[in-house]
Amino acid sequence: MTNECKTITADELAQFDLFKEDSREALEWLAERFEVRCFEAGEQFVKSGQPARELTVLLEGEMQFQTDGDPYGGAFVMHPGSAGGVLPFSRLSVYRGTGVALKPSRALWMDASYLRELVYRAPCLAEKLVTRMIDRVRDQEQRSERTNKMLALGKLSAGLAHELNNPASALVRSSARLRELLGGRRAHGIALKGEPAPPEAQVMMQGLSETMAEAARNPKPLDDLDRADRADELAQWLELHQLPAEVAGVLADAGIDAEKLAPLLPLISRKSLFHALHIMAADAEEANLSREIDEASRRIANLIKAVKSYSYMDRMPTAEVDVEEGIDVTLTMFQHQLKHDIQVKRIFDGGLPKIRANGGELNQIWTNLIDNAIDAMCDAPEKVLEIRTRKEGGNVLVEIADSGSGIPKEAQGRVFDAFFTTKPVGKGTGLGLDIVYRIVRSHQGTISFKSSPGRTAFQVRLPVAGPKVEEPAEESDSVQAGLAGARPEK
Repeated sequence: MTNECKTITADELAQFDLFKEDSREALEWLAERFEVRCFEAGEQFVKSGQPARELTVLLEGEMQFQTDGDPYGGAFVMHPGSAGGVLPFSRLSVYRGTGVALKPSRALWMDASYLRELVYRAPCLAEKLVTRMIDRVRDQEQRSERTNKMLALGKLSAGLAHELNNPASALVRSSARLRELLGGRRAHGIALKGEPAPPEAQVMMQGLSETMAEAARNPKPLDDLDRADRADELAQWLELHQLPAEVAGVLADAGIDAEKLAPLLPLISRKSLFHALHIMAADAEEANLSREIDEASRRIANLIKAVKSYSYMDRMPTAEVDVEEGIDVTLTMFQHQLKHDIQVKRIFDGGLPKIRANGGELNQIWTNLIDNAIDAMCDAPEKVLEIRTRKEGGNVLVEIADSGSGIPKEAQGRVFDAFFTTKPVGKGTGLGLDIVYRIVRSHQGTISFKSSPGRTAFQVRLPVAGPKVEEPAEESDSVQAGLAGARPEK
């Protein structure tokens, strides 16, 4: 940092729009208390964790502040005339990010201890700074919500990619095998031309086809040992009669054994039976493949439907919302993570009324709470995710509990604070529960929790009738009220 210019005059301040409306006396007071600091391009002017003790006003150049753990737009760029750092009535105490000069820059620095007096000495400047603080709070909330959505989307996308990959891979494998079978079946069908079967043989083969079709429609579960025994017995019989033993496994799974095939031996030639068995095996496998393709296609369709329901695409932002349906859809989005030995207990009321709410935002609540619960149980000997719903007066109550180690007592008073997290570095931003808290409040609901080793339960209460529409207050009053709003008791 270079400091060839350390002071500024009242006349110089008057040239900037930020200070123009204040009196000469106010400008002189400000000039005495501002210190001018200069920075080279790339030089840090604020470090993460550094105490916030000053008001900053950029005079020349360009400076950027990047919020910690926010790769999705958490950068605030200051241009000439921009104010940053501690503003009047701000509760900022520690910088949660890093500030860097993007160009050679010159800025004013004032110790925060003067801000209370500044409000009275330079009321026009104070009003502008408070307005900018309101804008900064609004922008910070929007960035936090966007960051949280992107982080949640990243986690869910990874799980969805895995879930979609399985049925998609099954479709590719099954369709490739189906093409192969159809080609082979065609070849064996051509070889059978000119080899007519007597009526008795045709009736028997029709019966075998019906047996295989029934087996495909209603497959009977067999353990691996029984399946292997049946296939071995049929393969030995086929080899004994100089017939293709390679089809034994498919035919045995389709309910065909030596007893059913033996009556065909005196009716048709070995050559004809050889080709007929290949065709029968192809038909049996094709029926199984078509069922697998159908199941894989339905799985993909259900996942797409779940994504659409989760995001509330094609729906009004505020509508009648089925809370239990939203939780079920969210659990579907977490299916990949829930496969890891986690027992999910749904204890649903079943008769809950729909509530007036923003369905997409409610799903953000369930996403964050379920995600935190899964993380909390990573080292738990028994992993149980319990979700309860019930009607409680004019509210719907949702309780999401996990069997993890619990939230440390010393951290319980801060779990809803922005950027506070008990997760290891790189695993959490501390934004999730802050977003949850603000969404619950925007719906005029409440959130609370109880935590002890072995059980942590978050309870969300939302009014069935939805948030009451209130007359808009003055913007500054509403923001100040929001800043002073109490967090839930813990």
